[in-house]
Amino acid sequence: CDDECSGLLISDMDRLYRIITEVTLTTPLPPPYKVLYRFENMTDELKSLKHMLSPQKAPERLLQLADSNLGSLVVEMDQLHSRATKVSADGEQVVDDSDRIHRRAEDLEKFIKDTLLGA
Repeated sequence: CDDECSGLLISDMDRLYRIITEVTLTTPLPPPYKVLYRFENMTDELKSLKHMLSPQKAPERLLQLADSNLGSLVVEMDQLHSRATKVSADGEQVVDDSDRIHRRAEDLEKFIKDTLLGA
């Protein structure tokens, strides 16, 4: 019980017990707000420590979670790369098609001009 956690609690409780037992009914009792406030803070700290030491926060568990997330990220990146490659190929096809259509439009324009001049 002499560790930093329970030892401090026991000594504070002992000090509070001495204050209560040494007080007579004629002496005004000092309110133990400071002690209670420290107890509240220590309780909050212990709760947060308990949360941090939970099995869900264990380093091994976090490493396993990170490893599985990395695996799914690699799969998603591969899928994204294949989709980007497909979109790039589609873009090149659109460029080729638009060049072909542009040439045909120029040929049509020349044909129409020649037809107008011939008429």
